[in-house]
Amino acid sequence: MATLKRTMDQAMDQDEGYEGGEESCPMATQDITLNLKNRAKAINSANYGPENPKLPNKQFWMEMAREWEVDPEEAKMSVCGNCAAFNQDDSMLECIAKGIGEEGDPWAMIDAGDLGYCEIFDFKCASSRTCSAWVVEENEEESDSDDGRSLLTIKIGTKNED
Repeated sequence: MATLKRTMDQAMDQDEGYEGGEESCPMATQDITLNLKNRAKAINSANYGPENPKLPNKQFWMEMAREWEVDPEEAKMSVCGNCAAFNQDDSMLECIAKGIGEEGDPWAMIDAGDLGYCEIFDFKCASSRTCSAWVVEENEEESDSDDGRSLLTIKIGTKNED
């Protein structure tokens, strides 16, 4: 029960898991070990990938297509870069650059990987990858909701087991 309470407290407290200061940064943007741990969690639990997005990765995209019940070409359109949980706000990119440090050129690294921050798994991720937790926010025109609220679609295990 203590774990559930701690999880709920973290979900409700935006400062939890963030580095202190006027402009708070998620800890995973500043701590490479934590970032890698969280990325491994995304790989193991949500099939984050493909490992090298520049390769065809036919098997990976066929697996994602099968999971989402779409064809592989459609699956390739659901990437981190257009996921509602992918954060590339200026303040987040500043956090990522700060965490990379001045050893190299942090902005060149951010640009090369088109990096952002995954708000679901709490790690720096590349826009050309995806995972089974991919989320899309529907446009207002597409929403059937009369109250004006936005609906979210989460592609996690959408296969019907009936």
